[in-house]
Amino acid sequence: MSWLPTKESQKADEYLREIKEQSLLGEAVRQCVEAAGHEHDIETQKILLRVRHTYTHRPGFSHYQENLPENISLKAASFGKCFLSNFPAEYFVIMCRDLRVLNAVRSYTVGIPLTHTQYKQMTCQVLIDRLVYRKLYPLAIEICRYLKTPEYQGVSRVLKHWACCKVQQKEESDEAIARAVSVKLAEAAGISYSEIASKAYECGRTELAIKLLEFEPRSGEQVPLLLKMKRSQLALSKAIESGDTDLVYTVVTYLKNEMNRGDFFMTLRNQPVALSLYRQFCKHQEQDTIKDLFNQDDDHQELGSFYVKASYKEKRLEARLSLLQSAVDEYNKAKNEFAAKATDEEMRLLRFQRRLEEEKGEQLLGLSLQDTLRVLLSVGLNKPAEQLYKDFRVPDKRYWWLKITALADKEDWDELEKFAKSKKSPIGYLPFVEVCVKKHNKSEAKKYISRVTPEQKVKAHLAVGDLEGAAEAAIERRSEAEISMVLSRCLSTTDRGLVDRLNRARSTTAKK
Repeated sequence: MSWLPTKESQKADEYLREIKEQSLLGEAVRQCVEAAGHEHDIETQKILLRVRHTYTHRPGFSHYQENLPENISLKAASFGKCFLSNFPAEYFVIMCRDLRVLNAVRSYTVGIPLTHTQYKQMTCQVLIDRLVYRKLYPLAIEICRYLKTPEYQGVSRVLKHWACCKVQQKEESDEAIARAVSVKLAEAAGISYSEIASKAYECGRTELAIKLLEFEPRSGEQVPLLLKMKRSQLALSKAIESGDTDLVYTVVTYLKNEMNRGDFFMTLRNQPVALSLYRQFCKHQEQDTIKDLFNQDDDHQELGSFYVKASYKEKRLEARLSLLQSAVDEYNKAKNEFAAKATDEEMRLLRFQRRLEEEKGEQLLGLSLQDTLRVLLSVGLNKPAEQLYKDFRVPDKRYWWLKITALADKEDWDELEKFAKSKKSPIGYLPFVEVCVKKHNKSEAKKYISRVTPEQKVKAHLAVGDLEGAAEAAIERRSEAEISMVLSRCLSTTDRGLVDRLNRARSTTAKK
């Protein structure tokens, strides 16, 4: 080695030219770098690192080893590669980095005398694991940072192991350990506090586990462990705070299976959000449970509605009437007179329908009041329809609409005319015109035009296609809007006299 430049040897250039002329310089540099990997002499490394300090120096290892990992071969390599333009610098840098790590773990304070070959076969991850299992956490963290290992594989993973070990130290208080863990892991990425809390729980430190869970930002990670620790109330509160309805349902289902019925309902009463969600679930899945909830809360209004809904699922009339009577009782307790009266009338309607089915053979049971009237009128059962109309105080306008529609559907024009003359129509006579036109019977519709009020005469004449009559009615009323409406229907007419008359009338009306 006397030819190295630090020895000021005059033969250095001669030796270098000789190697270069034989095209062996690249191989010589590579072998020097490779030989460095097998060097264990720290003193030699210290001397040579002064030459190639740029590649190897990095703070952080001084606590374990101040001697930087480089040797005489590296010095030779760094000198030789300066005369090469195509030598890969990465090879040199990687060796310097590997030797720095190896030098740190070879220290007597660590005691892992690895060779470079063993290190490469083992991989850095395995080396970090060995340091972690020996509880050499600071060194493991420094190596991870030096090698720029991703957080989740490096520093965060080491810190998680440290925290799991920390919670097992029984000589320290829960408060002190929780504070130390939170400070140490404050800026670490991707660490699950729930895993650390789970380790604390396994060690019998439930209170510490709960304190650690306070640092866990994900409710989905907190709740399962809280349930495992039998802290169901806290688990339910955390689930509600998360706003995740699926998580709330999970906790509620767990509570339902673990608690007796009374305690379960009492727990839900103290959590309105959970109670509301559970009610929604029970309305679709567990009808008996929702009934028990209403009973426990003395919610007579909801109980009444429950019985009414349940009655629609019953096929037997007796069972349906029994449920409706229960609904009436509950509505009375809730002082809801309207709902109680409406339910009572539903029972009367069901009894009326059953009696008519037995007497007339018509399928009526379960129909609404309006549909029942429509069926009775359509099949000509006018007397029962009249009785239903009076007994249930059906509004006159609704009954007249139902009857004229039913008569028109049957095309019973005589009965329709007879009904129109029976007494004054509460809906006027334009509907009579309209139902006749709908059935394409304009001649029958014209019978009622004379009885239509002046305000509706234009519409009636237009409905039957009588433009002349519509024009006369519009001009007589001196309504510009009605005159314009008639004119819009005269686009295809050939009666220019009618159109001119309407235009003059509109002009005269507009001037006034």
